Amino acid sequence: MVICQDEAERIGACLDSLAFCDEVVVVDSGSTDGTLDIVRSKGAQLFQNPWAGMNGQKDFARQKARGRWVLNVDADEVVSPELAQEVRAIADADADADGPVAYKMPFRNYFRDAWVRHCGYYPDPHIRFVRADVCRWDAAVPAHDKVLVEGDVGELRGHVDHFSFSSIDDFLSKSRRYSSAFALTAYKKGRRSSGGTVLVHTATRFFKAYVLKAGFLDGTLGLVVSGLQAYEVFQKYVRLWELSRFGPPPDLEVHGDAK
Repeated sequence: MVICQDEAERIGACLDSLAFCDEVVVVDSGSTDGTLDIVRSKGAQLFQNPWAGMNGQKDFARQKARGRWVLNVDADEVVSPELAQEVRAIADADADADGPVAYKMPFRNYFRDAWVRHCGYYPDPHIRFVRADVCRWDAAVPAHDKVLVEGDVGELRGHVDHFSFSSIDDFLSKSRRYSSAFALTAYKKGRRSSGGTVLVHTATRFFKAYVLKAGFLDGTLGLVVSGLQAYEVFQKYVRLWELSRFGPPPDLEVHGDAK
């Protein structure tokens, strides 16, 4: 299952890597860039659903899938042949109650065409292969994957290649959406931010990515990625500070999910 919106540049490679699956379910939230034509040309099942937050959208896709086992891949991700073999073997064996009901797998995250080997970007495991009857995505969490699992979680060795950012502008655009969603959700839960909060979290993130996670070993790439991570955290807490200091602006729906 794949969720998407305006992913014409990447979704073709994603869908090609899923050729081993019995079915491919794509849920689109309003593409206008040719994405839908690519999806149809690949023979995937296409559903339209207004944006319901990342996890809400993924759980909608889970419910549309007919298989007992579901593999979730984002439109800018590609499943490696090794991972495809592991997933296929588990689905074919259809392991029951004694085995894991969900599996996490390592991700190779890329900045443009460069694999970021440090900065916390590898192995970066995520739960993406689940038994659909006992796992679901938590629609109450608007940004970043949150899978609720009723059972054990196993580990796979094959990778997902995640082509995270096509440029610095792309990173900044995505981080703006993530930081807005974080700030709004945190504000609704009663969290607040101050100047000290902004400073401490931003500096801590850079130190963690560049020093503790050995970003310096990636040279200038590591410096850039560590700095961008810190800037994303800065955005998160400065947006929360804005809400804390001034309250939500009149055009912000405090009870809705940010995209």
